[in-house]
Amino acid sequence: MKKMILVISVFVSMMSAASKAEVVWYPRPVEAYKFGEMYPEAQRLLFAFDYGHALVYERLINNRGKIVDRKAFEKELLKDIMDILKNPPNVKVDEADIAPSYVYKFPKIVSLFDWSHMLHQFVLDVLATSRDRGSVMTHRVNELYDQYNAMPRLAITDVCKTMMFMDGHYFSKAFRREFPSFNLLIWSYHWFQIRLYEDLLKPTKAARDVAVAATLKEFRVLISDLPDSAPFDMMPETAAEAPTFASRFPKIPAAFDNNHMLHDIVSDLLVSDKVPEEKMRAEGMSMAAMALDPNAFKANTCIGTLVK
Repeated sequence: MKKMILVISVFVSMMSAASKAEVVWYPRPVEAYKFGEMYPEAQRLLFAFDYGHALVYERLINNRGKIVDRKAFEKELLKDIMDILKNPPNVKVDEADIAPSYVYKFPKIVSLFDWSHMLHQFVLDVLATSRDRGSVMTHRVNELYDQYNAMPRLAITDVCKTMMFMDGHYFSKAFRREFPSFNLLIWSYHWFQIRLYEDLLKPTKAARDVAVAATLKEFRVLISDLPDSAPFDMMPETAAEAPTFASRFPKIPAAFDNNHMLHDIVSDLLVSDKVPEEKMRAEGMSMAAMALDPNAFKANTCIGTLVK
């Protein structure tokens, strides 16, 4: 029996690993993960967010159709997530190790997230470490963004989408209704990431240190008593929360917001009873295609808020 279990485990691992292509940024930027050397607490939280996203998705998949008491389920899982946030990992986790079912179910979306999250990280690394705070730093961020866009099958579009990309599907808002604390926790994650870009554009190292420390403190308050402690009525947006960053790098905010909307879409797919199990993977592929498509749910204007 032990041998049988081992064989099955190996098979599942192989299937998970084979379900998506490995996403690699090559050559890796020289600044990669230098943000963490300067702001280790913030970096570890970013690693914890990846862990938390994967854990929530995996639990939702594995318990789909079996959750009798949603409040109790949310409370128990929220406790597990908070334990991770209190003691975050020192290294980036491999989602396939934590959430093999999720990775297998949404291979294309996971690849898009991997590619986008690398850009998120490397932009932070440059903003945190660049000695030149002017044109050299701006050029370097834009250079990384050009490298990101050089992979059109992975690069989520930087064309602004309306909120209907997130909320205009037959399964939309299910996660928000059923698990409000989880939803606000994820929006707090996104707020934290966005605010770091703004913090790192402060003119002096001392000012940047103060700003990052303040964002860390505010994030802890946001998640201190969910759902009441996070007063978000809608997903935080990059241009609204980081106006200096958005002004300096006008194409990047929409790409990040579109990524964050896609996270909400995945959450809704996992929760909605309108999406049959056998249709979920195909819906994921369709949503990934929309995230890549500059014409899907294209907004007429893009002025710092998601357009209705």
